[in-house]
Amino acid sequence: MKNTKFYMTAGALVSLLLTANVNALPAGEPMYKFLPSDTVVENVKTNLQSHGIDTAKLQVDSDAKGVVQLSGLVASKQDAEVATQIAKQSDGVYAVLGQWRYELAPVPVDSDAAQEKTSAVSDDTAAPAETQ
Repeated sequence: MKNTKFYMTAGALVSLLLTANVNALPAGEPMYKFLPSDTVVENVKTNLQSHGIDTAKLQVDSDAKGVVQLSGLVASKQDAEVATQIAKQSDGVYAVLGQWRYELAPVPVDSDAAQEKTSAVSDDTAAPAETQ
């Protein structure tokens, strides 16, 4: 009896799936409507600027399918990741690729420690005394 109910239920589901309208979209309509690349670039730049990111040093390009290429000079890897996440949230963006350059911050040097290290190196490089 249990098998009969199972087969009847499964048969009903299969018949519903077979008779369902598989053409939910009109013929010839794409599933996704891509925005023009110029519009996508403007959307990304506007979104970045609204989050306080200066786009003067950034290059933003987009292809016809919504793939955005970001490149330019940023202060850190974290800044690049933030800019990428913001770009992904912009209208018309399908994917974001990044090609970033990072600014290298100068390494702070303790002048006393550097002086000691320099004098230690000069003592070690002195000519060894002759031994007899």
